[in-house]
Amino acid sequence: MLKKIFILSFVIIFLFSCENLLSQSGMKFAEFKKKLTSYFDDELINDIEKLMPQGSVYNIWGWDVGDFSNDEHNDVAFAVRMSGDKRKIVQVFLFVDIDGFLLNVGTYPFSYVEIPLEVGVVIRDKTCFITKKNEQYNWEIIGYQFRDGNLNLKESYSTQRILNYTYENTLDYINLKGIKRFVTTSNNKEEFSANYKIIPSYPRGRQIYKGFSNEIIVDRVENVGTGAYYWSGPDDASFKAKSAYDSDNLYLTIKIIDDQFVASTCENCYSDFLEIWFDANLYSQNQSRYFKIIDKKVDFVKKIDRGIYSLKIYPGDFTETKPYVREVSSTDDMDIYQQEASKKIRVSATLFDSHYVLRFKIPWALFGFDKAPVDDNNFTELGITLIYNDIDNEYRPEELSQIASSENFVNFNPSTYSTLVLIPDEKWFGESINIFVEDILKNLFDSGF
Repeated sequence: MLKKIFILSFVIIFLFSCENLLSQSGMKFAEFKKKLTSYFDDELINDIEKLMPQGSVYNIWGWDVGDFSNDEHNDVAFAVRMSGDKRKIVQVFLFVDIDGFLLNVGTYPFSYVEIPLEVGVVIRDKTCFITKKNEQYNWEIIGYQFRDGNLNLKESYSTQRILNYTYENTLDYINLKGIKRFVTTSNNKEEFSANYKIIPSYPRGRQIYKGFSNEIIVDRVENVGTGAYYWSGPDDASFKAKSAYDSDNLYLTIKIIDDQFVASTCENCYSDFLEIWFDANLYSQNQSRYFKIIDKKVDFVKKIDRGIYSLKIYPGDFTETKPYVREVSSTDDMDIYQQEASKKIRVSATLFDSHYVLRFKIPWALFGFDKAPVDDNNFTELGITLIYNDIDNEYRPEELSQIASSENFVNFNPSTYSTLVLIPDEKWFGESINIFVEDILKNLFDSGF
């Protein structure tokens, strides 16, 4: 979060320091070339000029040089305003050094409010950040990375004024993390924050291409809500999780690392197990899981009394005792169909040399849905938190560590849950563009495919 604030502050300072200098016309490419000579050979600079719109008059309004392709070579990004364009739009060009050539890997239009300098470019932490002003108190930062021929959307950060608060929202599409934060605008005092994992759930059987992430990693001390003293690190207890769905069921696969696995050999024995909490309420843009606006005041959600479900999954002992589900419970009175659905939860467990894997499916009917609550045009979000309960000695159950997919988890407070995102067909969580796709398709076409 501090990194985003630094980048936003950097761009704003740059904007106002340069406004008097460039507010009339920007910078011609000939002047831009002179500035680039400190970073690139003339041949590389000529690569840029050749790939720019030929025969067009344009000016550069913001630029930066750095490495966002993670190859220790400089790349460059800059914002261009086309002369004669009556729209308040600049084009941001991203150029990457690939095998000694500067190639255009992406071009994106961004609108501005008053002056083109409101669209800024900063390259930091192997990422190219593009900052734009939407309106007063409303800024947006979008970060891109170039990896293995793919231009990937790394993260987005936005600020928005909501009554007397500034609302900050960060989404990390690569590491699948989210941060939501409210600060009082007048004094920058934090009033609310949520740090959580995001689990994209794709239709079952869909191939996930490189450049898109679909598996969370839970292995940091910040995720150990209980028993951090007894937790010695990721090798002690940690897990990865991913999800899929079909019309009837939700599927979850959990890869668990545990250096001292305590098997569940009887119902009342102390053992390691996985605990899952669901917030099955569906939320819209006008109804947040984190806050409500009541009587012109922001009310932060701290507890709800409907739509919460929990269950515990025990892996067994991988020999005689099979994995099983225990204690399916809900804040709601489950009807007969939901009770029947709870009996149809299926679990499997597989032991490997250094970890074990839990796989299970949960009928949507358990949550009261006739089928998967998927919108063909938009993402559907549900609250979910996975908690691995780890004890290293069954005779000392008080030495329990709980590592969760969300920080500061509270049972009936949905604002502390992680997020399960149901992705409809033809849509992706994030963005990834392979710059070689057109060449590959052309070669296939020329070969008769």
